[in-house]
Amino acid sequence: FLTQRFDEIGRQFVLVDQGFTVVNRRFDAMDRRFETMDRRFDAMDQRFDAMDQRFETMDRRFDATDQRLDHTRTELGALVEGLRDEVHQIAEGHALLDRKLDRFRDENETAHREILGLLRSSYRDLDRRVSRLESRIPDEGGPAR
Repeated sequence: FLTQRFDEIGRQFVLVDQGFTVVNRRFDAMDRRFETMDRRFDAMDQRFDAMDQRFETMDRRFDATDQRLDHTRTELGALVEGLRDEVHQIAEGHALLDRKLDRFRDENETAHREILGLLRSSYRDLDRRVSRLESRIPDEGGPAR
């Protein structure tokens, strides 16, 4: 009876061993799948690391560009302010020249009128003298004495 019982227990152990073998195979298959997934995750981690490095490089480049733009903006602001001052000075100079030109025109017009007046007066005096001289000359065309 005991032998039978031990044989039956032995068969049950064999069945349990076979079940454990099946379970072990399944665990081995799951381990292989997890190892494949781990490799994939490692590859993805490497890609993400590479992307992080690229983004860091881009961030540094953007920061450098921002700094250059800020510097350029500051320089352009100073340049524009300088140009505003120069344009203002030119406008003031133009206004001064306008006033000088107006004054010159007024003075020139006054001098021109004075010269015309003097010329008219001189012309009248010369015309009178010529007329007097002509009136002394006889009509014959000969010299008068």
